[in-house]
This record gives sequence, structure tokens and C-alpha cells, in this order.
Amino acid sequence: MSDVEEVIKKIDECIQELDRYKYFSSEAWTAIDYLGKVKNMLRNLNKENAQQIVGIVNEMIRQGQLYSSFIPRTIENLKFIREWLEKKIPELPS
Repeated sequence: MSDVEEVIKKIDECIQELDRYKYFSSEAWTAIDYLGKVKNMLRNLNKENAQQIVGIVNEMIRQGQLYSSFIPRTIENLKFIREWLEKKIPELPS
């Protein structure tokens, strides 16, 4: 499994965890939508996309902290994704 595939798997885990809350929370719908966009951006990963994804992930972590007891895997996975991207950015094409 490539690094990107592993990150996509983590995103899918987030979507799965958030899915059970989407009928109760518009934030869950929004998060799922953003995670789908992030998956698409990962398929064409470059420095610009990676930096945009880090910004999205940081905002999702910030907003998700309030719900961290309900979505612990999502918060954990988002932190993993952020760290992975921050390490990956220097080696990506512009």
C-alpha cells in the first residue's frame, strides 16, 4: 500500500465515523464533503494541494475538538494526515 493509499484509508475511516452523525449535525455533512475533496486533491498531490489540505485539516481539527469524545478516530486520523503531509511537502513537485 502506498503512502497516499494509507492516507486515503484514514480519510475513509473518518468518513465512516462521521457518517453516523450526518443526520443530526450539519457539521458532519460539511466534514464529509471536505474529506471527499481532500481525497481528490491527494490523487493529484503537489505542494500547493498539500498546503491547502493542511489548512483544511487544521480547521477540521480545530472545529472537531469540541466533539473529540464522539469522533476520536477522526481527530486521531486528521492529526496523522497533517503530520504526514507536513513531512511530505518538501519532496513534492510545485
